[in-house]
This record gives sequence, structure tokens and C-alpha cells, in this order.
Amino acid sequence: MTSDPVVVPEGLAVRGGPAVLEGLAVLGGPEMPGAPAVPGVGAVVPGFRPDPVVVREPLVVPDRMNTRLVLVGSSTFTRGLSPLPAAAADVRDLAGALTGPDGLFDPSALATFVDPVEPGLVLDRLHSYADLATPLDLLLFYYAGHGVSAEDNRLCLALPGTVDVPKAAGRTSLPAEDVFAALRGARARHRVVVLDCCYAGRALDAPSAADLHLLLASDRISRALTNPSGEGNTAFTTELLLLLRAGDPEGARHLGLDTLFRRLVEALPGRDPLGPPRPLQRTVNLSGDLALAVNPAYGTGRTAPGLARRARLADRVGRAGHPARAGMLFGRIAGDAAQVLPPGRECFRYERAHAAWTGASGDAAGAAALLDGIVPRMESVLPGDDEDLRDARTSLAHWRTAADAAERV
Repeated sequence: MTSDPVVVPEGLAVRGGPAVLEGLAVLGGPEMPGAPAVPGVGAVVPGFRPDPVVVREPLVVPDRMNTRLVLVGSSTFTRGLSPLPAAAADVRDLAGALTGPDGLFDPSALATFVDPVEPGLVLDRLHSYADLATPLDLLLFYYAGHGVSAEDNRLCLALPGTVDVPKAAGRTSLPAEDVFAALRGARARHRVVVLDCCYAGRALDAPSAADLHLLLASDRISRALTNPSGEGNTAFTTELLLLLRAGDPEGARHLGLDTLFRRLVEALPGRDPLGPPRPLQRTVNLSGDLALAVNPAYGTGRTAPGLARRARLADRVGRAGHPARAGMLFGRIAGDAAQVLPPGRECFRYERAHAAWTGASGDAAGAAALLDGIVPRMESVLPGDDEDLRDARTSLAHWRTAADAAERV
């Protein structure tokens, strides 16, 4: 894994633009309430009509007691690979999310391995599910750690004693194909693999993974992202945990694999906008409908806390390199907020975020047009020295200048 920083699109350092949204109370949740409402402030975004959100409930909620979860993390290494303490935290925290209050699974279904010294410890557990009298509803395997290459570019999952040399990797690590073969031999209706490691996309090329649902943190040639500080969780699992813990305000009652994948793609950066998204997913029949947790934010999309949660998600989408998508999301949020929140400063902040991300996507004229409608309404109700009003005016001046420059080109 690597600690490459998330690339923030250019133009976001504008006062009042997305880069300062971190300081806006509008991005807070219950623990960071929004600013007090100002009477008379807030209106529907001119010309904006929010698209309807189609929510489809996952079709398969696995049997809580008839599921097995095998979570593996490799964090310490003795033969040259760099330490990865986040992998141990990933296993601990994901286990808590999947078996906690909003998780769908009983703690007795869980088997965790942190720094297993030999592959047999993990493979023996997987092989034990081959002789069950009753098939499992779901068998899920998760790995966090270093992905290394064996000969023929085969993916191997690093263990503490792994040597990161192709000739040695296969015999000193946990070969991914051995994991897949064990999963295919298990008696289970649904088999899911989640790999948070470098080169995870090579799992797509393994014949033994043909009938497995794959959710992968990286493509065939890319390194997975980890926290630059070395603390907390890896980048992929950070976003996965955020979804499981905070939920999706516009989502269904349960969080299915397809919903999680779509949100992960939005929140995680892609290196090449023309290439495949990161992460990757491959489904088997309707395996994307498998639910992993209750959605704790279900039904809150048009409430103050739900709008704040949607704003945080939209901001993360923009910072992950998808400014146009963030602008569209904030446009919907602003339209909904104007309909369900009391008129106030909070509505203006959603509208300003819509404008800021619209400009960041390359549409300076669009951003200026939006702010042309926002600023006069702010001026009609806010003091002239109000900080939000000053920021909005500064943003308007910036995007007008950018739009004029674009016309001259």
C-alpha cells in the first residue's frame, strides 16, 4: 500500500469555495449542529428541479446465524515489507461494524486473524466449511494488508514472513488463488471476497474466483491507499466503515453490496478518469443485492441531519476528483433543503456549495450564474459585514473573472 495523497481539484482554494466547506456548520451532523436560522433567508435554487431518487431494497438479507465472516489483516512484517498497523485496525473495526447494532451478523459467525504466521491457519478455517450439513447463507472473506506478486503476476496476500520477490512470494504468503479455491469448495449460497490491498484487481484474472463476488480496493497495477500518518484505517476501509456506521440518507433500509460499491467509487479517487474506477466490483448473478448492514440513515434524506450527512458525502465526492458529480449532488441537496428546512443561513450554504463545485468542474459561467441569484437574496437579509456574505461576494467575483477569461480564449 502507499500513502499517496488524495488529489484535490484545482480552483478549490477560492474563499467561499469547497475548500472552506470544512468550516461550515452545514457539513456537521448531530454532533456539529448548523448555524441558527436567519428569518427570511433561503429559497429554491432558481431553475433547479431535484431528480427523484430511486431507492431499491436489497433482495437478500443473509441469515444472521447462518453466515460466516473470515477477516484477515497483516500489519507487521519481518522480511522487508513496511509495517501496516492500519490493517489490524481494519479487522477490528470492520468486525465491530458487521456484528454491532447495525450489522446483520452474530458475533459467533466471526473468525478474525491478525498477523497469521502461516497460510494454513486461514485456509484450514475456510476448508472447514466444505463439510457443513446445511449450506451457509453467506461466506465472506476480507483481507487488509500488502498485496504482492508471485510469478506470472499472480496475486498473493502478504503474511508477516512474506518475501516480496516473485520467486519467493508464493511460498511465503497466502496465495489469493488458494483462498478462492477454498471458498468455492465451501457449502455456501453466496461467497463474497473483499480485498483491501495493492493489485487487488488481479483477482479478476484468477480462474478460481469465477463464481465469487469480488469487491476490490485497487486495480491490477495500482497500489491501494493508506492513511499518510500510518494511523487509523486504510483509505478503502475508512470509507467502507463510514458508510456502515453513518449510513446513506438516500439509501434503502439495508446497505447492499451494490450500494456500498457505488458510494465507494464516488468517495475514493481514481488515478485515470478514462480508466476503470477504483474500487472495482464483479458480481455473480444478483450478488450485488446482498445486504451487509442496516442503513442507520434510512429515511433521513430530507431531514436536517440527513441533509448534513448528504453534504458531507457530496464534499468527499468532489475531493475525490469528481467535481461535476459533487455539484450535481449539492444542487439536489440545496433544492431539498429549500423545501424542508426553515429559511436560513444553512440553505444559503448548500447553494454556495452547489455553485463552488459547479465552478470547480470547469463551468465558471454556471457558478457565476448561480451566485448571481444567491448573493442578492443574502444581501436582502444579512448584515453587510456578514462573513458568509463576504465569502459569497468573493466567490462571485472569482467565478465572473474566470468566466470572462474563458470567453476570451
